[in-house]
Amino acid sequence: MNSRERVRLAINHKEADRIPIDLGSMRSSGIATITYSKLREKLDLKTGLPRMYDFVQQLAYPEEKVLNMFNIDVIDAGQSFLVSNNDWKEWNLNDKFKCLIPKFLNIEIDSSNNVLLKNNDGLILGKKSTSSLYVDQVFWVYQNYESIPQSFKDEDLDKHMWSIPSPPWHLDIFNDDEFKIFKDSIKKLYENTSYSILLSLGCNLFETGNFLRAMDNFLCDIYLDKKGTERLLDKLVERNLKKIDRVIEGVGQYVDILMFGDDLGGQDRPFMSPDVYKEIFKLRHKKMWDLVHEKSNCKVFLHSCGSIYELIPHLIDAGLDILNPVQTSAKNMEPERLKKEFGKDLTFWGGGCDTRDILPNKTPKEIKEHVKERIDIFSKNGGFVFNQVHNILADVAPENVIAMLEAAYEFGFYK
Repeated sequence: MNSRERVRLAINHKEADRIPIDLGSMRSSGIATITYSKLREKLDLKTGLPRMYDFVQQLAYPEEKVLNMFNIDVIDAGQSFLVSNNDWKEWNLNDKFKCLIPKFLNIEIDSSNNVLLKNNDGLILGKKSTSSLYVDQVFWVYQNYESIPQSFKDEDLDKHMWSIPSPPWHLDIFNDDEFKIFKDSIKKLYENTSYSILLSLGCNLFETGNFLRAMDNFLCDIYLDKKGTERLLDKLVERNLKKIDRVIEGVGQYVDILMFGDDLGGQDRPFMSPDVYKEIFKLRHKKMWDLVHEKSNCKVFLHSCGSIYELIPHLIDAGLDILNPVQTSAKNMEPERLKKEFGKDLTFWGGGCDTRDILPNKTPKEIKEHVKERIDIFSKNGGFVFNQVHNILADVAPENVIAMLEAAYEFGFYK
């Protein structure tokens, strides 16, 4: 059984030969480039420099040797782009490690050695201070408005840090020449590998409201300016539907999973009541996810951190197939509870190793025991793809990464 077959069985709630394993198929299932550099050193991989494709979160693409070494079954569609070293430029990651970053990034270092991340017009959208491991958003286009504007310029809706592209979104898929590159590259990945392919769309609604208005404003907007909130969300949905339709037209037959993002919860509760989610967001999510199901065989994957237990029935009703990252340290997100109540409807993509307390702090032996416990809970009757709860951060020892991935393979076989 190859990886693509294995993943397809799992996401259709069937037991394969073993549980599929993910490392780095999207921007919340990956590994910080600092840790990845340490991992490469530990594994004695000396060919070239790691490619840090996500500058905001400082994430690296796991290379083919690493994917094969740890029996990884899923790949980010973005890995089929920027395949030449000429598409990348060298970057000093820290005092010890260097990496490559995409040449298309617009970056400046100011007089205080802060790294400034700009859009193509030179507007500063993010800043990485010398004391930070990641980039922080510093510009919100509608932050100082008294309320959500009556109309929106498309260019304004892209003036936020998370619009800085990672591959393949450096391409304009509505330009025919670039759309051909988009289609041909993913087709080649499909034909030349047996990985299951995941394509991150984003298409965020709640989060994009936060990115444009700032979170404090937008949380108030939802309750105090319902018409304005819905006006903004409808504009976002209109844009997203065009993107989804174009993507499916081009690569729907090659991609197994389309990833959407919308962090809907904090550590102890959702950011909104289930009634508010149902009233404002649910039908808009459903409209996008229905289009995926109507026009392709792709599964709908939602990344939402936090305690979202109360929202899960609504997400399922809206058409969700796969939930990530399964933040089991959040309130009401206990693995046993989630599998028992929602396992027949949802594939859990993640939850396989806690990244807050376990992965950075425990011994390799303790990590392996923890992984085995999670696999025992989540794996029955399929519907589980192993991944750590969120990105492997820069403070994780390479020995712990190895222990986690080895355990996922060792304990992942169905009897």
